[in-house]
Amino acid sequence: MSQNVPKKQACFPIRVVMEMTNLTARQIRYYEEQGLIKPKRNEGNQRMFSLEDVERFHLIRSYIEKGVNIAGIKAILATSESEETKRD
Repeated sequence: MSQNVPKKQACFPIRVVMEMTNLTARQIRYYEEQGLIKPKRNEGNQRMFSLEDVERFHLIRSYIEKGVNIAGIKAILATSESEETKRD
């Protein structure tokens, strides 16, 4: 397997992401329901995640461990996305 998988390429099913992030399927689905993550879907409607999504899960987890609630995480992520858009 190539080591140069594009970070935005959705190629990991939820089971693999669970192992990579130590999150449960329920937590992953909850973060999606809250709009913190937007996985792609394959033809069978399965969630497919990218390396970028996995990094985002790690970031979300770090905020939760610091005591930030979901609303706070949404605000932080929205601000950082807005700043990235301005730079591009």
